[in-house]
Amino acid sequence: MRSHRSIQDGLTDVFDMKTRFRGRLITIVGFDGSGKTTQVDALERRFREAGRDVLSTRQPTDWYRNQELVQHFHDNGGSQQRARMLALLAAADRLHHVQQVIIPALTRGCVVICDRYVYATFGVFLHRGVEFELLVNINKGIPRPDFAFYLRLPPAALLARLRQRDGTNLKFEERSLDRVASIVGVYEQMGAHLIPVDGTNDAQAVSNDIWDKCGSGFRDE
Repeated sequence: MRSHRSIQDGLTDVFDMKTRFRGRLITIVGFDGSGKTTQVDALERRFREAGRDVLSTRQPTDWYRNQELVQHFHDNGGSQQRARMLALLAAADRLHHVQQVIIPALTRGCVVICDRYVYATFGVFLHRGVEFELLVNINKGIPRPDFAFYLRLPPAALLARLRQRDGTNLKFEERSLDRVASIVGVYEQMGAHLIPVDGTNDAQAVSNDIWDKCGSGFRDE
């Protein structure tokens, strides 16, 4: 059963709002096929050209992605109980990654650019039926990004991109427009936590939009 609280409220509870770091955390999120990898690479390049130390990373990490349970679920779907198990694995993976990789880099003053982040957990696991408050509680205490960009595309456009890229080799949740729309619908409820970017534009225009929103403040430091 969904909590009466909004997804925005839940995300606010997840983030550590008190700790500040020398570095900055930027995340780029969206459904598969939205162009995240392209934009992470482009943003990393622009920050390096501006003379900043940059760490590009992603969540979930390969540890999570390579779990047999995870791969089976991605290929075949599964029960709510199995989805709950994956949510716990994903949270453990995220907290370890934050403690071992992201926080040390932020403490050094790096610009950390993360593909996905906790937003993806809410997107996929609420769709899979995992309890809202469980997701909030198991992901608490992580840094809130300075910028969280959401590459927004209509579900039909995402599915068309995935089919063009991967043919019939799609994950279970990528094979149905309804499933894609369900996950995208969760992102749309995150409100002010995400900065929407029109992902239907060409890659250079999207890159310019992201840089215009976050790059100038870094250049002035």
